[in-house]
Amino acid sequence: MAGVRSIYTIGSNITPWYICPNGELMEPLDIIHTVFPNKGRETAGDNICFSARPFHFSPLRRLLPDSSVYFTPDELVDGLVSILVISICVAISIFFAKEVWNTLDSKFSSILPAHKKMYVVANMSKAALLGILALSPRYWLGSYNCFVLDEFQAIETKRCGIIYMVTDLVALFIVAKLPRTTIFHHITTSTVIVLVCGVNLQVKGWNGLLGVSKMGVLYGLFSSAAFPVNIFLALRVVYPDAKWLKWFAKFSLLSYIICCAFNWSIHAVWLARVIYDWRNLSIFPFLYMIAIYFLVTDDIVLMKWLCYYRVGGGKEERKIKDTSMEDN
Repeated sequence: MAGVRSIYTIGSNITPWYICPNGELMEPLDIIHTVFPNKGRETAGDNICFSARPFHFSPLRRLLPDSSVYFTPDELVDGLVSILVISICVAISIFFAKEVWNTLDSKFSSILPAHKKMYVVANMSKAALLGILALSPRYWLGSYNCFVLDEFQAIETKRCGIIYMVTDLVALFIVAKLPRTTIFHHITTSTVIVLVCGVNLQVKGWNGLLGVSKMGVLYGLFSSAAFPVNIFLALRVVYPDAKWLKWFAKFSLLSYIICCAFNWSIHAVWLARVIYDWRNLSIFPFLYMIAIYFLVTDDIVLMKWLCYYRVGGGKEERKIKDTSMEDN
């Protein structure tokens, strides 16, 4: 998704590691992209700091059909391998961070039941990755190209989607006792991103499966901006009696409402336009909206929980919490 020039430019004959070859200041998102295959310090026009190069895995590629206008098997292979690689890295990081936090912070080490420690670290890990996306100007400028100009990057857009969903996928395997709504949420996001990896987003248009894939990326875009919610969900377990949690909950709720309002409004406009163009109507947008229903339901439950949150826990908070997703 990082496909336009950064707002930061540095003119110098010396090129430190944190400066892109074209003179732009490297952003957090660029640092993440460097862990993927790339072409060293080459650039491709207004591409990200380092030009992307897809993963290749011949045994998997031979199982897939040939490419077509809408299907990109090479990008699907890159997406699946990227998901595997990043999932392993995130899982190892979560276990390592848990042990370090457990050693350094007595409040964290005293969390009971113990399985909640993994929930805390998983939320902080998700907040870190989403924060890297949301705090990188290139991410938002690239998103303008995608959703206003309909000019999507092939590999970069999909890898940003993978960065968004990978902690959800990892949480399904390493976080115990996730609420049912959270499980549905994580399965939905993972399924949508895998679908996106196989679709040629560079084709113009917003109907059918192509439009569904692009809107799936859009959902991740606005969800990334709500990363403070994940920080709050983690810290309120570690420091349940901290007075500042009340204000952090209000701030998280406000940011969440704003992100969801933009997200849902754009989705509603898109669906209305798809239905209006009924001659090109297909079943995919409606299947997508059914999937989105699980995400929206989860969002609403969490917003209610944030609204009723009280430091130390109150009657209304416990009532909402019984049905809430404890992981965004």
